[in-house]
Amino acid sequence: MTLAAQDQVADAVQSAKPALSISVIRIKPGHFEEFMALQIAHLERIRGTVPGVRGGRLFKSSEKNTIVFVSAFETAEDSERFRQDPRFREHLIRAGALIESNEALSVELAYEIGVI
Repeated sequence: MTLAAQDQVADAVQSAKPALSISVIRIKPGHFEEFMALQIAHLERIRGTVPGVRGGRLFKSSEKNTIVFVSAFETAEDSERFRQDPRFREHLIRAGALIESNEALSVELAYEIGVI
């Protein structure tokens, strides 16, 4: 394979990578179930209507005080557009009163093993 062909393959692989973000959210004591109900209601409200979304996963700690949310979008622009969506901003306001702390960051896949 020529260097030009290798570059084209590398560019195609790079452009196929999703824009990933992870949020680690600590819920205020005694508010976990209320937070989860809000989160599920928000999911139902937006399901199938968010352009560029590839998917998401929400993991909850067994102590029911922390969640980890992983989301994947086709592009960083799709992710940013969702963050500006009035439905998402409204959800943040409602859920914010139940959150002790939140750390959100954009990440890249380093490797994967199996299917989760």
